[in-house]
Amino acid sequence: MGAASLVVHVLLAAVLVGPQILMFFAVAPASWLIEDHALRTSVVRVIARRFATLSIVALVGLLTTGLFQFYTDAIVPPQIQDEMNDFRWGGIFMLKMTLFLVLIAMIAFHAAVLAQRIARVTAAVEAGRADMWDLERARRNSLLFSGLMIVVSVSILALGVLLAYPPFADQSL
Repeated sequence: MGAASLVVHVLLAAVLVGPQILMFFAVAPASWLIEDHALRTSVVRVIARRFATLSIVALVGLLTTGLFQFYTDAIVPPQIQDEMNDFRWGGIFMLKMTLFLVLIAMIAFHAAVLAQRIARVTAAVEAGRADMWDLERARRNSLLFSGLMIVVSVSILALGVLLAYPPFADQSL
């Protein structure tokens, strides 16, 4: 059961990070090329909803499989479970969990603030109350923040790899 949980955990990590990279490098910039504002809004809305659903499923699944792995002896050895702060594993794990919480907060901030700002500025541009520069600035801020989320996500992946590398993680402090 431990190996299956690990496979699902890694798959869910790929499901979370892969679409982030695709959105950053391809989907978001390509959507900016759609000149029809109504069409662009519809396309982005569909993509954003599906991306959000995929992200929520991945985050919940990662949390579930991660907890399962932590509390079963199949993945985390009992001596590390009992005294994790005596091993490098404990520090790596705590940093990974901290970054996981930071990532969740970043995703929520992006959805609640940055994406909403783009929607408001887009509507203002269409109504003639704002210019395209305002929209470009909002998009650029969103893109830069998304890039930072990718850095955090990849860092979490790297820490997960370190946790699974016993010659490093299982050393006593």
